[in-house]
Amino acid sequence: MTTHKTSQQWRQLLLQRNTFSGTNIEFCQQHNVSITTYYKQRALLGKQQYQPSVSEQTSHATQSRFIQLKQTTTEVCTQTHQHPVLFDTRTGQLTLSADLATIDILTIIKGLMV
Repeated sequence: MTTHKTSQQWRQLLLQRNTFSGTNIEFCQQHNVSITTYYKQRALLGKQQYQPSVSEQTSHATQSRFIQLKQTTTEVCTQTHQHPVLFDTRTGQLTLSADLATIDILTIIKGLMV
């Protein structure tokens, strides 16, 4: 026979999950709850309602199997030395500046093919 829990009972159960050191599956097995029902109720009640405060999370941090990471981004600005573009032709060598626009380089190459 299935037992039905009220919203308040689910909130209490979800709060208990925060101090449980095992996996969600282990937690559900211990409390005789289907894992799919657990996830459904957690989504329905909204995660914000049973999230512990930062101080509670810190006090339970040593019991958790997971660590919390803070992502930081460091912007690195480098200068690259651009070498000139060299073309060997039948009559000699053509040197073009590396910062020359691509369309200009193409125009020059097409002119050499004529």
